[in-house]
Amino acid sequence: MTNPPPSGTSTPGTKGRRWELVDMLRGIAVLLVLFRHHDVGGPLHDFGWMGVDLFFVLSGFLVSGLIFDEYRRTGEFRGLHFLIRRGFKIYPSFYALILVSTGAMLLTGRTDPIMNYVAEIFFFQNYHEGLWVHTWSLGVEEHFYFTLVIVASLVILRKVRFDLRAMIVTCIVLFLFFLGLRMATWLGRPFEVRTHFYATHLRMDSLLGGVLLAAIHRYRPEGFQRFFREHRWVLIGAIVLLLLPTILTPFGSFIMYTFGLTGIYLAGAIALGLAVTADPLNAAHALQKWWVRPVAWVGAISYTTYLWHLFVLLVVELGSERLGFKGSEIEFVVFVALSVAAGFVTSILIERPFLHLRERWFPSRSRSVV
Repeated sequence: MTNPPPSGTSTPGTKGRRWELVDMLRGIAVLLVLFRHHDVGGPLHDFGWMGVDLFFVLSGFLVSGLIFDEYRRTGEFRGLHFLIRRGFKIYPSFYALILVSTGAMLLTGRTDPIMNYVAEIFFFQNYHEGLWVHTWSLGVEEHFYFTLVIVASLVILRKVRFDLRAMIVTCIVLFLFFLGLRMATWLGRPFEVRTHFYATHLRMDSLLGGVLLAAIHRYRPEGFQRFFREHRWVLIGAIVLLLLPTILTPFGSFIMYTFGLTGIYLAGAIALGLAVTADPLNAAHALQKWWVRPVAWVGAISYTTYLWHLFVLLVVELGSERLGFKGSEIEFVVFVALSVAAGFVTSILIERPFLHLRERWFPSRSRSVV
């Protein structure tokens, strides 16, 4: 890889506002998931599952960005160091959920097959049933991290010169490959969520879209910024058009599962590009809206909120059934509030201490901390 010129001249203040908009997207993603998992979510219940796909794009962008930044600063990439740092972020909160869930099941007399625990612990719960229905996405991301590290390490070890155009072409070919793979899967067997929707080999293109966006952002920063700023309104219109196949067709249909998923990834990538290239005045104006900063705050704790929200939902449903407001709007509000509260508390008690240990024992080799 060759080192590009510095990416822009943003001040810390303007850059901070832009990344706050990225947190806003994280917040929107996790709130969509909460709407999806409660029947009172209204129209957002039907489309809330798209929040996970937005998470995938964001994860691909942010995590691969760490690799690009490390290489540009140091001229190398330490894959094991990278995976250990990701582990300090992902594993403590996740295994705390599994531990608490196991304790709760023992108290209530419920038992799960041993393979469900194995699937959760070793992150193949997107191929075999685990303990929770939402942790499948963590399996996809974990497989992505390892794949990314292997590919990046091979490229750097072989001293392959980074060619952005070649990467763009490769990504387009891979997008078409994954699209074709989903088509073949849908045509080959009846649609089932676990076999068609959860599998890593059918969802990797969403994360790949974020990787491509991160590469262009780092290696062609001026053109990247100019494109998103000059075509802002056209791109906003494109987001709407790209989401139409999913909005207008039933979940699990051929169009939704093939072109619809691809459209969601592209729409998420465009939204992310608009956020990270927002004009300082536009970013400041957006952050003045009453709902943006609270949603961005939720986005900052989106991982732990996502982890615990179904555990919270079970507890809330038990309480609401006894109190007589099960399935009501009140239950939904309590569910959202307590999910965010659980995310906040666990981020302070579990996530942050481990992140502090991470910075002490395995300090970052890039400027970004994700």
